[in-house]
Amino acid sequence: QLTVQYGDFSEWMRERTERGNDSDLNFWLAHLAGELPVLDLPGTRPEFQLHRGASLEFAIDAPTMTRLSEFARQQGTTLYMVMMALYKVLLWRYSSQRDVIVGTPISGRNYAEINNLIGFFVNILALRDRLDPAASFTQLLQQVKQTCLDAYAHQDVPFEQLVERLNPP
Repeated sequence: QLTVQYGDFSEWMRERTERGNDSDLNFWLAHLAGELPVLDLPGTRPEFQLHRGASLEFAIDAPTMTRLSEFARQQGTTLYMVMMALYKVLLWRYSSQRDVIVGTPISGRNYAEINNLIGFFVNILALRDRLDPAASFTQLLQQVKQTCLDAYAHQDVPFEQLVERLNPP
């Protein structure tokens, strides 16, 4: 017997969204305040979006993964945080933009009452970091770690609500 149903969760989220004075929402509005960067990668963009994406698969060999995992442990971070920091450096190098936002999915199951429910709980977190060219990689990693931890602590705001409030380009 479940103590809550998906409808209960949906109602709770709706009520929370309608209240509007939510500390989680205030966090995101502050985190994403100001002009939001649009990632400008090299290459030309078609006039109209064609939805012809592509993917590139690659494998990281076991010794490299072991070294990355050990580095993450030494820095007090997760492997995910190390890879996010590396990805942000890559985006910065390709775009020359130091203000980088990466959207990442999160499970949305951060309450024990909903762990056994069937339903769609996934949310998107907008991880924004301003990269300093003078900073070391370990400094950037610590910044990314804090960005991730802050985002996890405020993950209950639906991404759609943020988009609606911020109305980005």
